[in-house]
Amino acid sequence: MHPLDYAMQIELNGKEFYMKQASLMEDSSLREIFEGLARDEEKHYQLLKQIMDSGIYDYAGSGFVPTNANIFGEPVKNANYVTIYQQAVDFEEQAIDLYSDLARQTTSEREKETFLMLVREEEGHRDLLRRILELLQRPEEWYPHL
Repeated sequence: MHPLDYAMQIELNGKEFYMKQASLMEDSSLREIFEGLARDEEKHYQLLKQIMDSGIYDYAGSGFVPTNANIFGEPVKNANYVTIYQQAVDFEEQAIDLYSDLARQTTSEREKETFLMLVREEEGHRDLLRRILELLQRPEEWYPHL
């Protein structure tokens, strides 16, 4: 599997994960966050697909892509929001590690740029999720009147 194919599959898996999590959210603002993350994953997929379809990459590939193409597991069911958001943070960190590794291992400068862009995007997701997690874990710091 070519690294870009692998990255596209990760983005589709992420979109599916976030849509499933959104469906579990009773709070509309928390549901909207997961829906927004799913939209971002779709955008990442479309960008990667456009790059793949452009033909600018050499498909000789080194074959260094792991065989487990799904870093996203099943959504947490019947758990509290803290557990769900912690799982999402963990998945984003895995995506960051994966794309960082792919950027280091590729010999194509264009692929490296693409993977590093995905690292930055996933870092943004992780940081957003961490802020929400902090809010959920310590609401008294954010809302002193509680």
